[in-house]
Amino acid sequence: MSRHRLVRNLVEDDYYDDDYDDYDEDDYDDYDDTYAPPPKKAPAPKSTPAKQVAAKNVATENTIPGKVQSTASVGVTKAPPGWGKPTTASPPNAAQKSPPKAPPKAASAPSSGGVVKPPPGWGAPSLSSPPTTNSHTLEGNLPTATFPKSSSTISRGTTQKSKQGSAASSMSVYTPRPVPNFLRNTKSQLSMVILGHVDAGKSTLMGQVLVATGQVSKRDAAKQGSLAYLLDENESERERGVTMEIGTKTLRVPSHDIVILDAPGHHDFIPVMITGAANADVAILVVAAVTGEFEAGFTGGGQTKEHILLARGLGVTQIIVAVNKLDVEGWSEDRYYQIQKEVQAFLLKQQFKPKRIKFVPISGLTGENIMERKNADLKSWYKGPTLLEAVDSYMPANRSIEKPPRFIVSDVYAEGKGVVTRGRVVQGYFEVGDRLVVLPVGDPVTVSRLEHLQAPSDDTDDPKRLSIGVAGDTIELVFNDIDIMRLSVGNILSLPNATPPLTNKAKARVIIMDKLTVPIIRGAQVIFHMHSLDVPAVMTKLIATLNGDGSVKKERPRAITSGVNAVVELTLSDKIVMESYSDCRSLGRFVLRRGGDTIAIGIIDKTL
Repeated sequence: MSRHRLVRNLVEDDYYDDDYDDYDEDDYDDYDDTYAPPPKKAPAPKSTPAKQVAAKNVATENTIPGKVQSTASVGVTKAPPGWGKPTTASPPNAAQKSPPKAPPKAASAPSSGGVVKPPPGWGAPSLSSPPTTNSHTLEGNLPTATFPKSSSTISRGTTQKSKQGSAASSMSVYTPRPVPNFLRNTKSQLSMVILGHVDAGKSTLMGQVLVATGQVSKRDAAKQGSLAYLLDENESERERGVTMEIGTKTLRVPSHDIVILDAPGHHDFIPVMITGAANADVAILVVAAVTGEFEAGFTGGGQTKEHILLARGLGVTQIIVAVNKLDVEGWSEDRYYQIQKEVQAFLLKQQFKPKRIKFVPISGLTGENIMERKNADLKSWYKGPTLLEAVDSYMPANRSIEKPPRFIVSDVYAEGKGVVTRGRVVQGYFEVGDRLVVLPVGDPVTVSRLEHLQAPSDDTDDPKRLSIGVAGDTIELVFNDIDIMRLSVGNILSLPNATPPLTNKAKARVIIMDKLTVPIIRGAQVIFHMHSLDVPAVMTKLIATLNGDGSVKKERPRAITSGVNAVVELTLSDKIVMESYSDCRSLGRFVLRRGGDTIAIGIIDKTL
């Protein structure tokens, strides 16, 4: 029990710290203080003026680019007021004749990094120029390594113009926007992921649900040839008979508006399943009751247990276990309770609360006990809810409407002259006209249109509800001021003055899976999964192992083995948007995989 106790922290109420670290690109050094003003006259050595010019050109070409050279490099040791530093050995007549001739000779020097006297109007900024202007002028030419170590640094792909726009907008401190009253009383919006081992009957079951609730007519369902095709719309999925991508449909029950996410059950598509579970609030776990099938999926190396672990670690707190194909077992009461006993014990071990677990016997092929119960054998011993009644009994999810808005892009496509981004609002709210920034590229965009995947069925007459996407809504944002090549799946949209950190390092707490075969050591390479992203990463530090209550058990362990709770430091190959779990849950959860196996789940304590 101790290794799973850390998971309890994933569902505790969090808080918001208003002190956000925005794009503070004005915190650079004052480059005006280090700039050496060029001499106003050329030095006057003993040589003739022609030789003087040749010597100066040679000295200029040999200077190091990018550095302002001292005037001592051309023999100047003392400067008269307002001009250069002629040598004390210079003839008096040369010192008198050189000032009027010096400016044109200096202008003929090469314009490389060693310019001593730039031409008028082109040279270095004046000492009296404002620091902000100078910092923005130099910003586009500085290498990335010279930027301050800020957790919200813009990626290298950002243009200078968009960088400056983001930096200017980040100067204002984020103030929580007032939340309209009708948004606080909206109908519950839930995302429901469908889990289970391959061939458990997930897609067929959801097809029956869509037909039973009227989302799809029986005539349209008959045209498909199979109920599973209502969600498996890809031709390759139909040919292979296996779900390979997330199928998305909508469903309405009296208490909730639900988005269905049909996840694949095959081992090869676990990363796709992680994407679905990361966007879900609740889950239906489908297990096959047929003798041999249940054992293969649950105890024989199948994906049932792994799906439960991943869903719990990614934030799913309520689950319905649909015991499917029980009609093949003759609606056996003994078989049903045997399965319930084994699955419930594992769910409780993963810190699912008993009141948030429900078991329902069903038949996905015939539709029995999905919307109504007709079979006499089942009615004789089962008195619980139908599947849709159990779905309606889900508890509404707590939403963070007051926090800075966050939108995770899950799909991008062109429509007419605009670009459409589909995704989920994970906190805050968005509305038409909002000026946003696309991370990590940093491009500014304006929301020209907002559409809901499923129109809210709220009891509100406010016309603004359809133009606002609140936390929990799956929406489409349309932009007219950005190229589609600048957007991709996994991008984050936020307000310019409330941007999340952009970094490749984080301190995190992890729970190591039981089936870990090779211990984790410092320098171990893993794949870091967060919502739609998967990025190579390295365990750069093993900070400590933890006891069940969160206290430190051992500092700086040499290795981490299976079943251990630990604090580690991760370094990713690329910078991505991630936040501490207390600031944003959806951007603070992750999964680690190695060699095709899930080895750990975790939450981010701090970005570095």
